[in-house]
Amino acid sequence: MSALTERISAKEKLGFGLGDAASHIVFDSSVAILAYFYTNIYGLPPAVMGTLFLVVRVLDAITDPIMGAIADQTKSRWGRFRPWLLIICVPFAVSCVLVYSTPDFEQTGKIVYAVFAYIFMTLMYTAINIPYCSLGAAITADPQDNLSLQSWRFAIAPVGGAMGTALILPLADFISPGDRATGMQWAMGIFGVIGCVMFFVCFLTTRERITPVKEENMNILRDVRVLMQNDQWRILSVYNLAMLCGVVVRGSLLVYFVQYVLHQGSGVISIFMMATTVAAVIGSLFAKKLGSWMCKIRASIWVNIVSAFAGLLFFVLPTDYWIPAFIVHIALNLLQGINAPLQWSMITDANNYGEWKTQRRITGMNIAANIFVIKLGVAIGGALTGWGLAWFGYQAGVEQQSAEAVRGVLILFTVLPAIFYLITAFSIRYYQLTEERMNHIVSDLGAGKFQTQSLQTESLPTHS
Repeated sequence: MSALTERISAKEKLGFGLGDAASHIVFDSSVAILAYFYTNIYGLPPAVMGTLFLVVRVLDAITDPIMGAIADQTKSRWGRFRPWLLIICVPFAVSCVLVYSTPDFEQTGKIVYAVFAYIFMTLMYTAINIPYCSLGAAITADPQDNLSLQSWRFAIAPVGGAMGTALILPLADFISPGDRATGMQWAMGIFGVIGCVMFFVCFLTTRERITPVKEENMNILRDVRVLMQNDQWRILSVYNLAMLCGVVVRGSLLVYFVQYVLHQGSGVISIFMMATTVAAVIGSLFAKKLGSWMCKIRASIWVNIVSAFAGLLFFVLPTDYWIPAFIVHIALNLLQGINAPLQWSMITDANNYGEWKTQRRITGMNIAANIFVIKLGVAIGGALTGWGLAWFGYQAGVEQQSAEAVRGVLILFTVLPAIFYLITAFSIRYYQLTEERMNHIVSDLGAGKFQTQSLQTESLPTHS
């Protein structure tokens, strides 16, 4: 059987998923908890917090393609991508602790420390997550097996997400009652160690089967030019950016929504966070069947359309009783759990399409570019959250917020994500890599054949 389409064992899929679980300790925390930590515990003004999220991500425009090119050129007995899981896992864990540390500085010193700690965490996340995500495209090229691999990944990833979201506040309060800042620092230290173990298991249980067509000296500008020839990657960039903006705005505001709109404390906040994890796991388990049944492109379109309108239901739900909002929250996260494997399966397909079109496999650069767009969506979503809170008069560290600030939390939590989800659904309509077309492309790659023209060539079957 060709290495391109060799079937992947459940053990390898499990091990691969643990790598993303480790990454999601940081990613999910950045989406759902870090904004709350910076404003309500560390004491940064919301506008400063939002600007920090956006400005620091500018660095990713430089570091992401560099890391992608370095990973593509890595040569070792373990492959191109797997060695980085071992090299970076410990610095990655240290960066988690530093971000959730609260040194006793004046306001300017706090801002400077937050910038440097956040930059260090961002660099370590880049250095380990780009090789990890590239590893998925090096394991298999078979469209269905890749969708299965991504479904396993996103069924397991929320385990790490739960640590960085649902479990961090209860564990912090248990470790250091009455001193949540110290408790969160220790909690992230514990989760960082667990993340190191997860990356190690991922390294041991996975295997890289797909190698580049040819080895060339590292040339980042050349690889960027090759990447820009990939028209399907360009479409996915808009899709990924809009989707992550919506996910991050709603995720970042969940704590504020539960506390100030639903008037509930940390216990209910943790319940909402845990429900996010469980619903995402369940949703991801349906991704492969749904994508096979109605085509993953159409599935993603409808998932995002329904997510947009379902989120608006929070406007009409009662706020004096939290169960109705909780039910809608579960439904929304079921949908987003379906969306994530579809998203990453399409990213892998676009990588294979790029090799088929340009005769150059730049997996690391391709993944780096996608991750940069995703992190840019995280940055823009985080910035809009901070700026929006500031616009509506939210005061950092104040227990009782004004009616205008509470109304702003509700508007930002509902309307803004809906707009981004609709943009996501509209953008993916132009994506053309159906399963039928990907089977044709993978078959060509297995036979050493390429296509240097556009997708609309007579060699590709017409999708009905």
